[in-house]
Amino acid sequence: MVLVGNTMFRGINQKRVESELRGYFQIDLATRIKNARHVHGLSQAQVAALLHLSQSAISKYESGQVLPDLLVLLSFCHLYKRELEKAFDCPFFREYQAKLPDIED
Repeated sequence: MVLVGNTMFRGINQKRVESELRGYFQIDLATRIKNARHVHGLSQAQVAALLHLSQSAISKYESGQVLPDLLVLLSFCHLYKRELEKAFDCPFFREYQAKLPDIED
């Protein structure tokens, strides 16, 4: 079922819109990840050790230079729980997180 026809979007650069939306999402996610780390009182080095990532990777995620892949995103959600669960509340995330052991911080 098509709710909106292609004629409605004439003159709109779809790639530009997608790029801008990705940029907004990436910056919003970076801010959420960084704020959650601060709420937990952790350093980037501590988060890197807990998630088995490099400190430079954590820095890139928090600055918005790199968008984390799904497994890294799930790891952040598991570590920070309440700070990120509102942004990613869906059955898949809940089921996945329920199966994981607690991360000691």
